[in-house]
Amino acid sequence: MKKVMIIYPPGRLFQRGEDRCQIDISSSSANTNRPCNDLGYVSSILKQNNYLTFLKDYQGEKATIEDLTKDLKKENPDIVFMSITNGSISDDLKVVETIKKINQKTVIILKGSIFFNPKIEFLNKLSLNNVDYLIGGEVEFIIGDLVNAHYNDKSQLENIQGISYKNNNGNWIINEMKEFKDELENLPFPDREAMNNALYINPETNQPMALIVTDKGCPYSCSYCLSPVISGKKIRSRSNENIVKEIKECVEKHNITNFFFKSDTFTANKAKILDFCKLLISEGLDSKINWVATARVDNITDELVSLMKQSGCSLVAMGFESGSDESLSKMNKRTTTEMNLKAAKICKKHKLEIMGYFLIGFPWEDESHLKAVKKHIFDVNADYIEISIVVPFPNTPIYNELIEKSTELPDITGYDSFNKIYEKYGKIPAKKLSEFRKKTLFQYYTRPSYIWKKLSRINSLPVFMNYLKYGLKLLKNSLF
Repeated sequence: MKKVMIIYPPGRLFQRGEDRCQIDISSSSANTNRPCNDLGYVSSILKQNNYLTFLKDYQGEKATIEDLTKDLKKENPDIVFMSITNGSISDDLKVVETIKKINQKTVIILKGSIFFNPKIEFLNKLSLNNVDYLIGGEVEFIIGDLVNAHYNDKSQLENIQGISYKNNNGNWIINEMKEFKDELENLPFPDREAMNNALYINPETNQPMALIVTDKGCPYSCSYCLSPVISGKKIRSRSNENIVKEIKECVEKHNITNFFFKSDTFTANKAKILDFCKLLISEGLDSKINWVATARVDNITDELVSLMKQSGCSLVAMGFESGSDESLSKMNKRTTTEMNLKAAKICKKHKLEIMGYFLIGFPWEDESHLKAVKKHIFDVNADYIEISIVVPFPNTPIYNELIEKSTELPDITGYDSFNKIYEKYGKIPAKKLSEFRKKTLFQYYTRPSYIWKKLSRINSLPVFMNYLKYGLKLLKNSLF
């Protein structure tokens, strides 16, 4: 049987399974390392197709390139599948070189949203001589067909949407992603037997946390966001019963009781989420599990938040984005600062913690917008915040605007929201944006009232150590 090695490569800690954001966790103020569900899905699906798999999150385990080399020699895989991000691609391609030096015959498959319907000029700029396949579409629906086609009938490659592959002359052939599949419930659950679940901890409980995909797709058109691009605008949902089935498997089989429900639009269908919460309660899971989810501020209501809290939800993550109504309008967020404050007030009323996300660095923004977002951050007063600097990812509206204004294809390779900042289209220099981000985060998290509030909630030494770890990381990232 053929063996496939499925990995996050050694290196900096990136959110590799979160294709819409691809955050550098090492430089983030509050984001945690989420489970490698993309790898888990690949493993489950390939096992269904009678392939052997070896799965490892090298970055999560803080393993080295030497560790990878040892595993490559021991496992001797026929294929290596690797999940990459825009910010880490240069280092990731160096890992590919290492793999090929060990065995030139190893087939290399790279997956990442950077390869979603790519321009041929972009692919030709990258060092992809050692790469055989690129996956930009939804890997769960692609990987089985791709590996089967590679080994059984390469003529079928042309029928697989969302991939790029080389023809006999070594030139890239791009199969664009034109439609998205609805059959989410036909997918197996991620291979949590192979995943090292202990790597992914909820810092508030110091317990392993599973990630469960509840649906895909986003009907909104925020100018900066990849979700409607890489997942489509149609919401494709799993049934509540199917989601609960996965929850129960995690609880009963893997002893996991903390969950992050991953969705582009978790609260968009209010009736479905209300029924979901009621189902958790009727199944007795409300007293067994702790869960977090994302939400849009315009979906937040007293009824919804109350039932979410009753059913085990402890935190909701919301994209407030800006303190300027002008910016919210221009980024096509379809929300207002007043909506932001109202949503935060409702969550606090029901004692539901808030993770607030904010964005800076849009082309039209100047110093006044930074002042507005800073004021709004303190007015919202979320339990945790992150400030990201906009990256114009390919195929997003802001990227397409760059193309219209440029005579050449904008190159955003290697850029991320915290370190290497794209500044060729904004009014505020990258250094200024970075300094603003660091200073604001430091001022926010070092308020005596904030520190006292957090310390008063600590109920165990491991949770205290988690807070200390995040605090030290904040100091390091803010001062250096």
